[in-house]
Amino acid sequence: MSPDKSGRWSSADAERGSASDEARVKTEGAGVLSHGIISMLAYGVNFGASFFAVIGIMRLMDKGSYGLFSLAITIVASTSMIADFGISPVIMRRLAINPGRSGSILLEATSLRFLLLLPTWIVTVAVGWWQEPTWDFMWLLNIMLLNAVVSSKVPVIRGTLEAFYRSQSRMGLPTLTMAIDSLVLLTSVLLFPLLFTAPYTAMLLYTASNLLGAVLLTVLSVRFARKLNTEPVRITRAGMRDLLVASAPLAVYLLLHAVHLGADAVLLKRFHGAVQVSDFTAAMRIMSPLAVFPTIIAISVAPYFARASVAEDEEQRQRMSRLFSLSVKTLLVGAVLLAGLGITNAGVIIDLLVKGKFADSIIPMSILFIAFVPMSLNMFLVEINNARGHLSLNTRFAGILAVFTVAAGLLLIGPYSATGAAVGRLIAIIAGMIYLLLRSRTGITVAMKPVIWKSALLGFVLVASNELLSSLHWVVANSLSVGIVAVLFIVLRVYSPAEIEQWRMQISSLLRRDA
Repeated sequence: MSPDKSGRWSSADAERGSASDEARVKTEGAGVLSHGIISMLAYGVNFGASFFAVIGIMRLMDKGSYGLFSLAITIVASTSMIADFGISPVIMRRLAINPGRSGSILLEATSLRFLLLLPTWIVTVAVGWWQEPTWDFMWLLNIMLLNAVVSSKVPVIRGTLEAFYRSQSRMGLPTLTMAIDSLVLLTSVLLFPLLFTAPYTAMLLYTASNLLGAVLLTVLSVRFARKLNTEPVRITRAGMRDLLVASAPLAVYLLLHAVHLGADAVLLKRFHGAVQVSDFTAAMRIMSPLAVFPTIIAISVAPYFARASVAEDEEQRQRMSRLFSLSVKTLLVGAVLLAGLGITNAGVIIDLLVKGKFADSIIPMSILFIAFVPMSLNMFLVEINNARGHLSLNTRFAGILAVFTVAAGLLLIGPYSATGAAVGRLIAIIAGMIYLLLRSRTGITVAMKPVIWKSALLGFVLVASNELLSSLHWVVANSLSVGIVAVLFIVLRVYSPAEIEQWRMQISSLLRRDA
């Protein structure tokens, strides 16, 4: 596009330029959409393959061995929050604002996390020796600690690189490598089942399954960073110290939340032994895919709350209230129905997935299905607080979870074992939910009573109909119960046409953003 002899741009050139800009925008939009589709599909593959791999491991190991295996995973998943230190959101923001410094930011974050591995290792070994003072368990823990470096589930290198891709709205590759990890693990379980009967060899393969994804992500990330980086790459102590200080508030939240997630298994092992740990963690692992439901809802609406938090006029407040109401309604209805199906089918689930080996997990699992309802609300409210910049509320919430989990665990786990651990977690989650509901709705007006009674009625009808039809085959009973609830769902007009259209727009927008 160039000016004519008089120095003016010709209309033909302007049209060509406009067409070129339009084509570029469409190409970029298509690129982001393709990353979104890849990300969504990869998440699905990752969850599915990981879930069935864990189920396979549970089937192959005896309960005592699986108890030690899952205890090692739980301890490291909790203590690795020291190495995590809440760094990812901080560097994601910095990388999004200044991609030209990608090399320096990534190296400083990775170096800091490697330094934090030392206190992580010390705390891990101390907790592990307190729980199981044997060299075999120490080897198990140290192998699991390698996952902090190579796994996407416990972050050092891969957590940093995931934040890098998220900052550039290119989550396709990180989620794809996560799916590769899970597929490698599932393939290993299917091809080498005998190696998963012992905790030591199982942990070696569990760790090795992450290597291919880690190498692939690292190599491609270096190439991508070189394209974006425009400044000299260097690591400075001042930069690392600044990153440490900026991440500290979120680190407190993560450490407190880690106490909530890991205290049950630690106290169970201390009071009862590895078998009881396996009963509780088996129920937790089987239920883990359900977390996808509140997560999808939370990440689809969080950006709207973030934008509203910096331009909070009356129109934005009304928009926030409508979106909050729609999200909470979806969460409550969906969580209540999932919980109802879980409570009435806990025995069937255990029998189908692990051949009845973990029969003592049925009651804890039923209690955890009840806890899923307030837990879903908690996950949503935490994400909304993050989006609105109310981080201190989440830190206090995590403190409440930690205190109630430990206190209830000390009181209930001794006399009631895994069932007591499940009740203690339910108490902690409800306490946290009450706090979040009281403190997280500033500037948001929502009529909660209609949502609550409709959700409660749907849940009651589902459970009651399932119980009345329990003499039938479980497939028939559940199908009829779901059909009855679907009719009642329409009769109660749970969603208006406008709300259905709103959710369609939210999910479509989420896919385009490659969340």
